[in-house]
Amino acid sequence: MIREKIDERNVILDLEAGSKEEVVDQLATLLTTNGFVSEVNQFKKDVFEREEHMTTGIGHNIAIPHGKSQAVIDSTVAVAKLKNEVDWGSLDNQPVNIVFLLAIKEADKGNEHLRVLAELSGKLMDDDFVKEIKESKNKEELIKALTF
Repeated sequence: MIREKIDERNVILDLEAGSKEEVVDQLATLLTTNGFVSEVNQFKKDVFEREEHMTTGIGHNIAIPHGKSQAVIDSTVAVAKLKNEVDWGSLDNQPVNIVFLLAIKEADKGNEHLRVLAELSGKLMDDDFVKEIKESKNKEELIKALTF
């Protein structure tokens, strides 16, 4: 089901950013450009409000920031492999280089949001899945790895 939420236009390799704010800014801008978000600043505000409650850096160099927002037109997941690791305040105190940004529209914020988050979190506990994502060398390999 998570595969249905990933549009290949929202997958980036070698994203250059120096902070989690820059990562979210670039991914939110991409989602806006691709028609999934109507108002980039509102969406970023909603993502960072969520981030203030608890880090979304889940460990193993992965973060799953997410925002439930009226600015989201169509719920989706943006995926980025970063060129350099950035500090995310992760649970394991390790920097992040893989980011899954969940954009959830208000109408989907209940069950849909939890289902997508649970499915993604569950897959990220699978060492083989994480290894395949980390070792993907191009967009095609990354998208193939995400097809589960």
